[in-house]
Amino acid sequence: MRLSLILVVLGFCFLPATGQYQSSFRDFRFLEIRGHTGNHLYTGEELKDVLANGYGSVEVRYGWQSANPDGWQSMYLYPAYGLGWYSGFVGNPEQLGKPGAVYGFISFPLFNHHRHQMMIEPAFGLSYDLKPYDEETNAHNDAIGSRFNVYFNFNIGARYRLNREIDLTYGLDFTHFSNGRSFRPNSGLNMWGPNVGFRYHFNTKQNKVDNSAFPKVILDSRPMLTHFNPATPIRKGEMLVYAAGGIVQNDEDKGTNKQHGTFTSFAEYNYRLNMKSGFAAGVNWFYDGSLVSSYDAYSHHFYGVHAGYDFMFWNFSFRVQVGTYLHNQAFDMKGNFFFRPALKYDINKRFFAQLGLKTMAGFKADWVEYGLGVRLFN
Repeated sequence: MRLSLILVVLGFCFLPATGQYQSSFRDFRFLEIRGHTGNHLYTGEELKDVLANGYGSVEVRYGWQSANPDGWQSMYLYPAYGLGWYSGFVGNPEQLGKPGAVYGFISFPLFNHHRHQMMIEPAFGLSYDLKPYDEETNAHNDAIGSRFNVYFNFNIGARYRLNREIDLTYGLDFTHFSNGRSFRPNSGLNMWGPNVGFRYHFNTKQNKVDNSAFPKVILDSRPMLTHFNPATPIRKGEMLVYAAGGIVQNDEDKGTNKQHGTFTSFAEYNYRLNMKSGFAAGVNWFYDGSLVSSYDAYSHHFYGVHAGYDFMFWNFSFRVQVGTYLHNQAFDMKGNFFFRPALKYDINKRFFAQLGLKTMAGFKADWVEYGLGVRLFN
């Protein structure tokens, strides 16, 4: 009887302690360190020997592990997202510098199997400390034309839970540096290879726990994810109108600050199948001021059509579009096809912003589009 009474008293002491420190879905964080190595997918001519020995880099990431069962995250198997820092060695520092980058990332789980989780992880940001082309001091650099460039990484990877807090991470990724033809030269740096690292999970409320309490309260370092919602059907169409500007540079202007303006607009029908997926088709109007020097006898605006797929999450959409032109003049200037990978952000129910890359002759960068759009009706 005395032992039972003691156990009951201890139980009542324990219940308020655990309730006081109950975790919310915002408390689960992680810190990750990841190393990379691999080879270059170089399309230029001057740096083949410089890039022959591959590359190496290290990343540090700070992230949030989503866990809200009532939010959009449950439809995507609870992705993680956060901020990262990159530091790399990509060749001779005298010619290419020692690039760093800051970026945002998101990690979408594909499936879970016991301690394993497979995921895809896009990351996008701004790189710095690349050494650009200079006619006098760095004339053989035909890859990079500006000190600041876009950083893009796409990883197909997995993580294996080693213990309560630590995961082993590994994968195969692709990294890209370029400026979208804002400055010449711009063949860019493209790298692929394996990566491996460690991820440490923690609960931000753990440091608020009263360590003098008995029994000691140990909070979960990871959320318990048990509720998964299917993608909510939408099946709704909407009409979008979009306009964007950009700047480009011709080869004859490399090493200078001379640039030309570009303009893009489209009218597009977008069909949202559900909360995750949508499809688009539209007509485009383009203007490229850099064509004056090469195609003086032509008009420098042209028309096209496109179709594409949208992958949507929260207020963002990853957009992949492919298009072609409507007249032979555009084929002569820009090739037969163009692609438009883009990131769209819904400002509200009426307006959106979009950052995209228009290509020419397949996957060659034409210009970066900085634009705003409006929904006319749905």
